[in-house]
Amino acid sequence: MELTPNDFPELYDAANCASLNAQNYHLMIIKAYLTLLVTGSVFTMYSDEIENAPSFAIGIFLMTLLLSVLQAYKRFDKIWYNGRAVAESIKTRSWRYMMKAEPYQDVDDINIVRAQFRSELKEILKENKDLGDNLNPTKGLGESVTDKMNLIRSLDMEERLNIYRKERIDDQRKWYARKAGINKRWATTWFCCVIVAHAFIIAFLIYKITHPKLVLPTDALIVIVGGIITWTQVKKYHELSTVYMLTAREIGIIKGDSEEVKTESQLSDFVKDAENAFSREHTQWFARKDS
Repeated sequence: MELTPNDFPELYDAANCASLNAQNYHLMIIKAYLTLLVTGSVFTMYSDEIENAPSFAIGIFLMTLLLSVLQAYKRFDKIWYNGRAVAESIKTRSWRYMMKAEPYQDVDDINIVRAQFRSELKEILKENKDLGDNLNPTKGLGESVTDKMNLIRSLDMEERLNIYRKERIDDQRKWYARKAGINKRWATTWFCCVIVAHAFIIAFLIYKITHPKLVLPTDALIVIVGGIITWTQVKKYHELSTVYMLTAREIGIIKGDSEEVKTESQLSDFVKDAENAFSREHTQWFARKDS
């Protein structure tokens, strides 16, 4: 049984979309800012060779100033982290509900559990009021407890455990492993770019000694190197590659523990331990949103 974002509470989908949109805006502004800096440095260097170069440079640096003000005013990074933290918290609680894990163990009246689940969603929303303005109103038309969540909860223990292994543990493990690989490749790529840029800078400086009147794009390359370093710090490629790979390994170990699950109580403990492991990553998002 495969789950989609629509099978989780509507608040999850809304927070997830808000986070993704804010992430795109945040990174787009940084890309534009760094690109404009490099372009402005070129116009500044070749002000004598390019017609109206100073005017172009002024316009470019005015745009970088506006982007800086926009970024400081909107704080897309905070919305990104906040939305991600909320979405992952809701997803964790949803899986606990579907697996009948603590604190949503089976009771005679299912409405009691559903009310408790909805109450926790309200509490999450209350604690993150700042996110409210960034939630798409069209994403608020679904249910807090979906039919798919109730269907999975109604299955027997073995079926629920198999779904949890495939749709939660395997899915998370593949995601972390894939992201670890992507971040490692980008970390290597940008490191090589920095090395190449440094080599050109050194070569240009040496050449400048014997040809002092020649105008070379040394300053532009220096700005490019600074831009690459800034970008890698924003994306945290090396750090995330290491963290994600360790998390993927840990999830593999957690999956092995599922073989010992024989009772509802053991399933509850297993899901609780697994979700706590996943939540360590979510805790970092909560820390970032307040930074």
